[in-house]
Amino acid sequence: MNNTKKEDVHKALATVIVSLMMYSFMGGGLFCAIVGNILLVVSTATDYWMQYRLSGSFAHQGLWRYCMSGKCYMQTDSIAYWNATRAFMILSAMSCFAGIIAGILSFAHFSAFERFNRSFAAGIMFFVSTLFVLLAMAIYTGVTVNFLGKRFGDWRFSWSYILGWVALLMTFFAGIFYMCAYRMHECRRVAGPR
Repeated sequence: MNNTKKEDVHKALATVIVSLMMYSFMGGGLFCAIVGNILLVVSTATDYWMQYRLSGSFAHQGLWRYCMSGKCYMQTDSIAYWNATRAFMILSAMSCFAGIIAGILSFAHFSAFERFNRSFAAGIMFFVSTLFVLLAMAIYTGVTVNFLGKRFGDWRFSWSYILGWVALLMTFFAGIFYMCAYRMHECRRVAGPR
């Protein structure tokens, strides 16, 4: 009788520890995802992807505008790499936002969605977001280094561009955290009450 109570206490304690770990992973993933989504939006919207010297004065450009001598102008040229970078950054922000919604919902337990694991869905959305931002950054980097970098002698990547790479890391870690939470949930579900 006494051993049965000890086993019950150990099982209950193990369940609590697994639940705490699962919610810790989900909380960490949600934090990374929210920060990553903010960084994606800021990176996409700002004008400091590249800085360069043009005719003796500094200029900078983003995905939507370029600025010279204190005046900013819209990027009216429909250049494929700009359009691709813009599209992938917007898709990345949207899929990260969808992942955040799924991540928040994964804290709730709805019996109607028992077969659909929201933490798994959130993790997949964060990995999709990571893929999109990776494509955007790779396209922009490749074209800038091989074309624009040769056109402007004195140039460098700037903070908007760097925020894009940091957002990639944040969305990737959000996906990792949510996949770990999913594994903890699956381990708890499979072990179940014995």
